[in-house]
Amino acid sequence: MTKPAETSRTMFDTMTQLFSSMSAAPMATIMAKRMLDMQQGIAGEVNQAAHQWLDRRQSAMTSLIGTTQKVMDKGFTDTASFSSMQEWYGGMVERLATDMKSPYDLMLACSAHVVPPTTKPLEKPASTIRRAA
Repeated sequence: MTKPAETSRTMFDTMTQLFSSMSAAPMATIMAKRMLDMQQGIAGEVNQAAHQWLDRRQSAMTSLIGTTQKVMDKGFTDTASFSSMQEWYGGMVERLATDMKSPYDLMLACSAHVVPPTTKPLEKPASTIRRAA
């Protein structure tokens, strides 16, 4: 499993110093802090998505190497080789489905850092279709 890189505090220190000098403009300070929080949240989500993608690639290579070794040891006529290839193919399809879904999940996760959560659930609009009597 891949490990995330160590985060640097230099950007945080710079922004903290910048915020302390913005005492004359409190609204700008609030907006700058919100922007920094959004960027840090989005960067974290992208970092996590990249590590998950790399983990899937590592899993795919490990599975492929194992399947290749089994097939080369047993030959193409053995049923164990055939079942091993089926297992590899099933794992490949699962990884492909996850790869297709992950950009959507990343978009939702990043948008949660940009758009503040709503305080009340959205109400369902009234139906415009009338029933016949």
